[in-house]
Amino acid sequence: MATITISVPEKLNDLKKRFPDTDWNEVLKRGILKRLEELKKFEELKSKGKL
Repeated sequence: MATITISVPEKLNDLKKRFPDTDWNEVLKRGILKRLEELKKFEELKSKGKL
């Protein structure tokens, strides 16, 4: 599995620390997968001329 490192503003990091039981890696992974699915769907529609 590949590793991605991100930088977030300090304010966001402080908010994230308020919820230590949340698996932030999983949250990010799901967000990335969702966006990739959206982009794939967009490309499919674009290739079919439906945009």
